[in-house]
Amino acid sequence: MKPTDHRLAAMIATMSLVEIWPLLGIKVRTPAVELFVSDPDTLEALARLAAAGGVYDPQNQYLPRTPVGGWEDVASPEAERRFLRYFWAGLADWRPERWNLMLAVKVGGDIVGVQEIGAQHFAVTRTVSTGSWIGRRYQGAGYGKGAREAVLHLAFDGLRAERADTAAWVTNYASLGVSRAMGYRGNGTTTRAAEDRRVEQVNLTLSRSDWRGSTGDYVIAGLTSDASEMLGIPPTGAP
Repeated sequence: MKPTDHRLAAMIATMSLVEIWPLLGIKVRTPAVELFVSDPDTLEALARLAAAGGVYDPQNQYLPRTPVGGWEDVASPEAERRFLRYFWAGLADWRPERWNLMLAVKVGGDIVGVQEIGAQHFAVTRTVSTGSWIGRRYQGAGYGKGAREAVLHLAFDGLRAERADTAAWVTNYASLGVSRAMGYRGNGTTTRAAEDRRVEQVNLTLSRSDWRGSTGDYVIAGLTSDASEMLGIPPTGAP
């Protein structure tokens, strides 16, 4: 082994996991919530929340139960396993041209849900998409709105996005209300199949010019040059 190889091996041996995979260090702190990439303990709490508390009210027959991970309608421990597979698959398939960052939502000492942000060819499109869920026992307290405000701060102030897209079922009045209150505009609908029936998905978009900015103290941490490279963020000054 050459001397340079020895030095490189020594350097790698002393690197922390966050230095090797810098996305793990990304956090957004706001007066209402904190978003961060799950560590093993948080991931366990999220998996249990997803399986035990659920997301949708089982009495609401008008709201299809189709979370992106596909775990809502199966029993424990398969529900937790599906959630974990979804989380790990996002990391395993990561590349700057296509990525999805799952952030835990923490309020005080409680893990209350998930806020996701993803993109395809972000360096070119400057567009992100977001989605989220809050455990049913934590719903109605404004945590979903707080998480959305935090992730939009990450998108527009941190990643320098020009546009943020989202979507919700036509019957998901709470999610649609949050989006419209934040200045999102309608962007058409998509007909999808959910639970063996046709459901209309409402698409919404928020441009940088329509974003109202942040109120209060919002802090982004961990968005290092290495993390930015993994996210496909264009260098400062790029067109």
